[in-house]
Parts: sequence; C-alpha cells; structure tokens
Amino acid sequence: MAGTFQRRLWVLLVSAAAAIAGWIYIPGKTLDRLAFTTVARGFANPPFFITGNGSHASPWKLRTFAAQGRPDTRQAPVLVSLGDDVDGFFQSSPPSPIDMAVILTNFQRLGARKAATAGVLAWDAPDPIGLAALDKALSRFDSLVMAAPLSRGAVPEPMPPSFRMASVPLESIHGDPSWLPSVNRIPLSSVILGRENTLTGFQVLDSEPRTPFAPLLAKWEDRVVFAFPLLTVLQRLDLTPDKVEIRLGEYLKLGPHGPTVPLDRYGRLAVALRPVSPYAEIPAELLIDGGDELFPAQAPEPVILRDDRSAAEPATRSFSKNLPAMIAAIASDTGLAPARDYCRLQAKWELLALIFVALVLAAVCQLPAFARNIGFLTITTVCLAAQSIAAASAMLWLPGLSALVAVCCGFVVALMFAAPSVASAEKALEPEPVTKGETQARSIRRSAEAAESDR
Repeated sequence: MAGTFQRRLWVLLVSAAAAIAGWIYIPGKTLDRLAFTTVARGFANPPFFITGNGSHASPWKLRTFAAQGRPDTRQAPVLVSLGDDVDGFFQSSPPSPIDMAVILTNFQRLGARKAATAGVLAWDAPDPIGLAALDKALSRFDSLVMAAPLSRGAVPEPMPPSFRMASVPLESIHGDPSWLPSVNRIPLSSVILGRENTLTGFQVLDSEPRTPFAPLLAKWEDRVVFAFPLLTVLQRLDLTPDKVEIRLGEYLKLGPHGPTVPLDRYGRLAVALRPVSPYAEIPAELLIDGGDELFPAQAPEPVILRDDRSAAEPATRSFSKNLPAMIAAIASDTGLAPARDYCRLQAKWELLALIFVALVLAAVCQLPAFARNIGFLTITTVCLAAQSIAAASAMLWLPGLSALVAVCCGFVVALMFAAPSVASAEKALEPEPVTKGETQARSIRRSAEAAESDR
C-alpha cells in the first residue's frame, strides 16, 4: 500500500512540475510553432502565413490566401515620370546629371522629404559640375532609396555601402537561403548610389529568368539584399531592414504591426501582380514650373522618380510598368485574408487543466502494466484531439504540448517505480539456493530412510 501511494505521489509531483515548466517555456518556441503549423494543416489549405508567438499577449495568428485578393489602390505611389522629353525641357536626352539635380531639387521645393529614384543613375562621361550638383541634391533628402541592377559574374565585387545598409545577415532569416538567387556585382560602371542617407535596392536581377512573380530578395556574399519596391515601403513605414521578419516559403513581415507579404522559397512575391494605376503620375517637365500643390497632400510617401523613356532597356521598362503594382501589393497585404487570432485561455484555467491531467496520470499509474500503458496512450490521444478540435472549431490554442510533456514524464516515473516490483516478483518465484551442507544432510537422511525401509 505504501509503495502504491509513493508511486502516485511521485507521478503527480513530477508530471505537474513538468507541465508547469512546459507552460512557462514552450510558448513561442520552435516546437510550439511547429505544433501550430501541423494542427493548422488539418483545417487550412496551404500556403498559409503564421505570425505571433503563441503567448497570451501575442497569440498565434493564421492568414491564408483570399479568394479574390486585390491590392489597395490607395497604397500606390506618386510617380514622377521621366519620359522622352520631346519638347526639349532638359539640357540633354537622356537627362544629364545637372538635369537630374534640377528635378530632385524641385522634389524638395514641392515638399517631398522622402524620395526614391527607380531609374538607374549612370553616365559614361558625366560632367563633374553636374555630378557635384546632383550629389548635393541627393544629400538634402531626409531619406532616399535608389535602384541598381544586379547580376552574377565570374569576378565578384565588394558590396557598396548603400546596399550593405539595406541588407540583413543570412543567419537572421528563417529557411534555407540557398534557394535565393545569388548575385555578386552591379553590371554597370559609374552608377550613382547616393550618400549616408541612401539605401539601395535592386531594380532587376540580370542573371535570373523573368517570371510572373516579382523578386524581393537576393543573396550577396553573406547578406540578403532587398528589391527597390520593398525598400520604398520600408521607407514609407519608417522601418529599417533589420525590422523585417523573413520566412522563406511563408512570408515577409514588415515590422511588428506592418503588412505581411506572402513569399515563396525563392524570395519572390508569392502572388501574381494585378495591374494598379499610380496614385498620381506627374511628368518630370511639370516640376520645373509646377505650383506648390503639384504633389497630392494625402498621397503616401515617398515620391518616386520613374524611368519611362522608350529607349530604356526592356527589363527597365518592364520594371517601371510593374512598379505601382509591386508597391501596392507589398504595402496592402494583397492576396491574404484577414488574420485569425488563436487565443489562449486565461492562465488560471490553463493551469487548472494541466493539474487535472497530472491527477489523472497519478490515478492511472497504479494500474497493471498493460492497463497502465493503455491509460497513458488514451490520455495522449485525448490531449491531441482536444488541441486540434479547439483550434479548428473555436480558434483556441490549448497548452497541449505542456500536457504531453506531463504525460511523458509521468510515464517514465511510473516505469521507474514499477521496475523494482517486477524484479521482486521474479525473485520470489526463483527457487532458494541450496548449500553443500544441506545437500549432504539430505543424502544422509535419504540413506537412513532407505535402510529403515529394508528392515
């Protein structure tokens, strides 16, 4: 009786302690996320996107593709279109550095403190005075995003500072980075990349085939560089690249409260682009004499200078055409249904449930071996079923992993206490050892009994 009570007490104490430890430390960890992902696959069609950390303050959130998801057109940018200049407003065509300096100076005159240049600023033999004027104009912005094409060559080049500031280490992302397109150089010489206030993203990836899915990430050395449209949205949200949560094959999350962007394992936007018109499109020539109200007051920043010249490279023209759609898709959670919160019960109810599991384990542990194993297996099945049913039907995330930890620990403790009992029973069934003296005495006794019977 004392052994049975001791076994129950130890199973109760150990399983309860294990459950409470799991309740404290498991939420938000990789195991908890894996469990939520596995349960979600039972009632949601992948791909889906999981945010939150499974705690009471930030429960797991599940998002799936919407049936007819469309980008929010209000998130489209204001574009300043740099066209063919058929009327000769600028000094040269394509515009020279001094022309670009004039355009960007008018950006500032019209109130734009954040700007982005989607066209590549590169000249074969630029005028030094024009370059100095352009550099001065670029330095006046509070923040600036610039663009450049990237490719992969036999001879790698060092990463420019503005690309490095707009990148994150490979080890900071979740997933296998080997799937990302690899780059190591800018295929143009003398590209202007701004100063300390500038972040640079890639315009196109020359080494990658064209697909309907826009590339957002690429791998350069031991870092991940961002696409120009992604950087403009970060600029709009006043976020730095290190605030982006990257999960390859799942999503990009822009800051703790920013949009979530579906992402495939190759670092591309996981939804096809839908045509979107710019918030406003202003020819660059109008900036010269434009009034102070030329830029819409309620328009999202930054104002973007886009290369719309007919003589531009085909890849650049395609990039310019898709630019409003890409920015709107990134900024407006396109293609995703609203997030569903999988809340947890109040802490007191979760703890009571775990204590109840420990009590049931203590009651089951004194059964015979076969019945005890069936009991533990039944408790495990009930925990798994409750976890799945609560998530699918009530959008609740129960402390199922903590309960399973309690079951495992209780099972081990029950086995430890059962082992000595089995050994004692086996020992009791063994015949007692016979000494040499006892054997001789038995032989003499048998001989005496035989002689007596002969008489």
